[in-house]
Amino acid sequence: MTVQPATRHGFLGVGRAALRWALGLLLIAMVLLNVANAAGRYLFGHAITGADEVLVFSMVWLVFAGVVLVTAEGRHLRLDLAATLFAGRFGAARALLINLIIAALCFYVALQSWEIIGRLGQIGQRSMALGIPMVVPHAAIAIGLAATALVALLLAFGQVRRLFGPNSGGDREI
Repeated sequence: MTVQPATRHGFLGVGRAALRWALGLLLIAMVLLNVANAAGRYLFGHAITGADEVLVFSMVWLVFAGVVLVTAEGRHLRLDLAATLFAGRFGAARALLINLIIAALCFYVALQSWEIIGRLGQIGQRSMALGIPMVVPHAAIAIGLAATALVALLLAFGQVRRLFGPNSGGDREI
């Protein structure tokens, strides 16, 4: 059974391509900043102030935006044994259950994260080197997991349509 998560065309496909490009550009910028910081530190005896902080915060954004892509493409970690044991409607039901669990857990953690962001905003906590408001790196968690929950729900709705739609039968690809 082949699971085809989100479409490659249309709005979702364009959104995935744009996010993939943005993450790629962010990663390139992070590498360049890291190289410049190391060169400055070892060649000139002067590091770029706040470079490590920017790299850490960028990595947080990279990871939590990347999890949206991983979910949209159905490439999250899973047991292949379970995938091979279930075919057809059982495989689709398994995929539906997985996406519903992902959506519920990500939504729950995103809600908790929004509460933390609110508290950080109230006290005005900032980073040590550059004074970046701490809501910026923490927002990556809330936004990334909320988007992941939305993607997982969209995938689940598509799987429900495939399971119970007019052409829902047998071992066809979903």
